[in-house]
Amino acid sequence: MTRKALTILAMLVVLLGAVPAHAKSEEAIKRNNFGAELLKQGRLDEAIVELEQAVQLDPGYAAACFNLAYAYERRDRIDDAIAQYKKALELEPGNVFGYNNLGVLLDKKGLYDEAIAVFEKALKIEPSNATVLANLANARKNKAIIEEREARIADARKQVEASPEDPRAAYNLARVYAALDMKDQAFEWLAKSLQLGFDDIRFVREDPTLAGLRTDPRFTKLLEGR
Repeated sequence: MTRKALTILAMLVVLLGAVPAHAKSEEAIKRNNFGAELLKQGRLDEAIVELEQAVQLDPGYAAACFNLAYAYERRDRIDDAIAQYKKALELEPGNVFGYNNLGVLLDKKGLYDEAIAVFEKALKIEPSNATVLANLANARKNKAIIEEREARIADARKQVEASPEDPRAAYNLARVYAALDMKDQAFEWLAKSLQLGFDDIRFVREDPTLAGLRTDPRFTKLLEGR
């Protein structure tokens, strides 16, 4: 079972160019507005330069902070985006879109508990926000998938630890990894099962759980001469 991908994209935090200034520096406002326009044009690297300068000129300028976080997100600088969203939300803790986007990024990194907490904060502000509700459900589902995967692996590994010389226990662990599309681990334990004497080679060749391994050259190599 694989982790389900996010089904809802993060929404733009700040309506670019449409946010009241609330800045101490006129130059920061100009840089933010120009960066926002560059963002709209998809000129991400240039936008980031302008927005970073806006934030440097006025670290308390929330609009620029959110725009910079969004620019980092668009540029796939995920860690930078997460850090910047957190800073921006300290300045404007009522920004639902900011929480939503931060939660989406945390979910993408597999930080499910943190993502869930962030989405729940957003829902305290807007309990009926459909985007946040969907993303919260998705994060909870992703967490459950990972927990189920870890439980399956743990159970199979316990069998191996209890019977380290049993080829079928090793083969079962290989099947679990194969089912989870963890190919390197699957091949490792398939090789161990064969070394321990697993001899039902016809079943290995036909086992539907191992279907994802058969196109890999390692599969043919393992079964050579068997």
